[in-house]
Amino acid sequence: MNENSFYTNYDVPLDLQFKTADILRMGGLDCTAQLSRSYFEDIFAAPNKITQVSITVSFSVAANEILARGKITGKRLVQCARCLNMAEQDFAEDFLETYSNKLEIIDIMLLVRQTLALTEDIRFLCKPDCKGLCPQCGQDLNEGPCRCKPVNLSPFAALKGKFK
Repeated sequence: MNENSFYTNYDVPLDLQFKTADILRMGGLDCTAQLSRSYFEDIFAAPNKITQVSITVSFSVAANEILARGKITGKRLVQCARCLNMAEQDFAEDFLETYSNKLEIIDIMLLVRQTLALTEDIRFLCKPDCKGLCPQCGQDLNEGPCRCKPVNLSPFAALKGKFK
């Protein structure tokens, strides 16, 4: 397939449902779109949320199927697991899926939602060296030290001096 068989000025449907006939007629399709974050508000657990989503997708036509290859990029607002502050992070994730060319509509919204769900980490950190909160007073240690006395958190501290 040559590069001239791809069209780039195609109105991307907001619901990401593409007509298979259009893709077949054009011999493939390359498109980019900025998506509304309202479609993805329920992907992450609160208070984390997606603030910006862009998609680039390329449909390639083969004998009996259509290959959808793309990349989702954007920004998310996430709560740090150590200091509980909110921080903005970029994300990018690739996806790849094949569809039968006998389908009337190729709906990639579910694929995009699943791909976004995979970008959620178990723990987010605002920065790799986040110091977190003081376990006694709750002071954000990234802003400076607190005035608490250091406490020995060892479970064996009570046994110190018992055995001589």
